[in-house]
Amino acid sequence: MRTQVSNEKDRKTTGRQFLVWGTPLLFAALIFKQTMAFQSSKSPTYDETYFLGTALATVHQGSLDERISGAGVAPVPVLLNYLPVAWRAGGEPRRDIWQGEVTDPPLIKRARFLNSLLVGFPTMLLIYCWLFLRRGYAAGFLGAALVTFSPTMIAHFSLATTDACFTLTALIALITLTRYWKIPTARNLCWLSLAVSLAISTKYSGIFLLPCTLLVMTMIGLSRQVSMTRETVWLLLKQVVWGFTLFLILLISMTWAFHLFSFSGPLKTVSYEETPDYSAWVRVLGRGPVAQQIMEVSHKTLKRPAPFAGVLFQFLHNAEGHDAYLMGAVSEQGWWYYFPVAWSLKSTPVELLLTLFAFCLGCYLLFDTWKSVRHRPAAIPPEDQIPNRQGETREPTSHAPLVWLLAGGMLLGMTLTSRLNLGQRYLLTLYPLLFLSTIDQIWRWFQFRAWLLYALGSVCICFQIISITSVRPNYLSYFNDSIGGPAAGRFYLLDSNLDWGQDLPSLKALLDKLPPEDRDRCLLYYFGTGSPQGYGVSALDMRQKLPEILDEWNYLALSANYLQGLYTQAKDPFSGFRSIRPVAQAGYSIYLFDLTTPQAREALQHAIDVLQIMQKPENQSN
Repeated sequence: MRTQVSNEKDRKTTGRQFLVWGTPLLFAALIFKQTMAFQSSKSPTYDETYFLGTALATVHQGSLDERISGAGVAPVPVLLNYLPVAWRAGGEPRRDIWQGEVTDPPLIKRARFLNSLLVGFPTMLLIYCWLFLRRGYAAGFLGAALVTFSPTMIAHFSLATTDACFTLTALIALITLTRYWKIPTARNLCWLSLAVSLAISTKYSGIFLLPCTLLVMTMIGLSRQVSMTRETVWLLLKQVVWGFTLFLILLISMTWAFHLFSFSGPLKTVSYEETPDYSAWVRVLGRGPVAQQIMEVSHKTLKRPAPFAGVLFQFLHNAEGHDAYLMGAVSEQGWWYYFPVAWSLKSTPVELLLTLFAFCLGCYLLFDTWKSVRHRPAAIPPEDQIPNRQGETREPTSHAPLVWLLAGGMLLGMTLTSRLNLGQRYLLTLYPLLFLSTIDQIWRWFQFRAWLLYALGSVCICFQIISITSVRPNYLSYFNDSIGGPAAGRFYLLDSNLDWGQDLPSLKALLDKLPPEDRDRCLLYYFGTGSPQGYGVSALDMRQKLPEILDEWNYLALSANYLQGLYTQAKDPFSGFRSIRPVAQAGYSIYLFDLTTPQAREALQHAIDVLQIMQKPENQSN
């Protein structure tokens, strides 16, 4: 009898282990299936050709290409996804580092596969494990499912860019920050410095982790104080300053190590004579022999460490602004409400519902934290640590939810003040934080009402699946039905929200459906760095050559960015086509117009006239 009972327990244990470890493998297979559908049907996006070009140059010259950090790009995603591909290809120098070539598609596809394998699956696994360890299998299952069936997450798991990789490294840093808050030892501080430096070396937006770390160190110091007096406040200040200084010293050295201790250009980019009076160099050093000598040495001898160059580039880029589009308007300075609008339009209904819950949850956690800091008990009664089965008591807020809330607040604050309104991808890290925080607290509050949790989880997963299948494989162009879906997306958001140059294969398939005599009578004005010839698109590229005789052309393939007036130097040459209904579209980012109508001919002639004016200064300078 005992042997039978023991065997039955062993079978149950084995079955549970198979379920626990088989679940992430199932979701990994689903991630690979969805990302492969995207990768096989989409051309390189705007950034991917640049990353590939710098990786090829790195292999060719045997050292990290200084144009990586020099253009504000952190090197870890390039080294992780592109360096193995470039190493296998042998490396090569390129005349134009931004412009893709005919041979790029298979190289980009391999880099994308590496990103799915090394970034997509680990991100899902991390969320699954974190929720599983805190709330159990069902919570981990729901978190993994929401990530796996999120159009936004799958879109960036499919692309070999910095955004998904940064999300993974930021989550790893937050895990180490949570660990350090629980056990603030010197060893955990070293691990925290390593994780934060990895996140910053993945994307320079990782500096949001610095104020998060400072606040956590302050909270650690406050928790050790029994009473607040002048002496204890001074002691707290010294502890925080010394701890954070040590953290920064470790962080700077490790960050430079992730940049392979490389440099990027001279410390001062221009000579003393070319330095304007409003420069910070002149404001600090003034004009004179000593200032001239310092500036000349900085220009000719000293070099900028790569991390410093990358952060400086992003700071200056943000100060200058960048062309952005929002609901019909174009601006270089952006809008403070750009990212909230992007979140509301490109998130699924489930993600919007969880956002509403997260807002209420954030208010509750802030209030709860304020009470715990203001009234610090000597010890927490055991009955307050674990809720009873009637749910009459609540467990005290743990470190992880506060870390998630703190990180989400810092990221949101950075985006609201940013002038780089380039796409929802800047919010990508908020989605895992949203899933973690809301699922964790829902399971905390309703852990003794299993039927409610299973019902809610099932409904969320079903609606998430409906959302992602409605746009498959155009995950990057997803918009929710509040505005009519991705077909109406170009009227609200552009750039990497909708049109990142990814639909050349769809354009090729569309042109193949035309009559044979019309396939060679198509014009193309394409936004992207991929090579149209690499995908068999033989249309005349108007970026390189404008047509001379309009009657020779029957169709115009036009990218959504240019159709809506973005990146056209405020000239808006294709405004006339916005009142013309396209005859077809490639994906959701390239529109095909019939040029045989008088209205289309007039719009094309206007576009050519404006494009000639736009290209004239360039032609004269050449």
